[in-house]
Amino acid sequence: MTRAKLLCLLTALSIGWTAAAAAACRDDLVKADQDFSKSRSALQAAASAAPPVKCAAYRRHVVSLTQVSKVFARCDTGGDKAKNATQTNSALADFKRQMNEACKK
Repeated sequence: MTRAKLLCLLTALSIGWTAAAAAACRDDLVKADQDFSKSRSALQAAASAAPPVKCAAYRRHVVSLTQVSKVFARCDTGGDKAKNATQTNSALADFKRQMNEACKK
């Protein structure tokens, strides 16, 4: 195989991997958004519920927001990546604190 053919093949593979990675990120972002919306709705619905129900809703929401944070860390390639990470981590810390309060025995 000539060097030119090898270079063309490597370029095509890297484009394919980039497209596959972008598609995976898109799918992961959609799933994370759906899960986050569901957990946020469940948390709002549990606002006046018994403590065990409220605690479970907080736990699910924290898990969902943790997943959002992981997907953003992997897929956010924009110039605001650090700002977005800070906002997500701040929200996660707030919900962890609220979860700890809601889940006290």
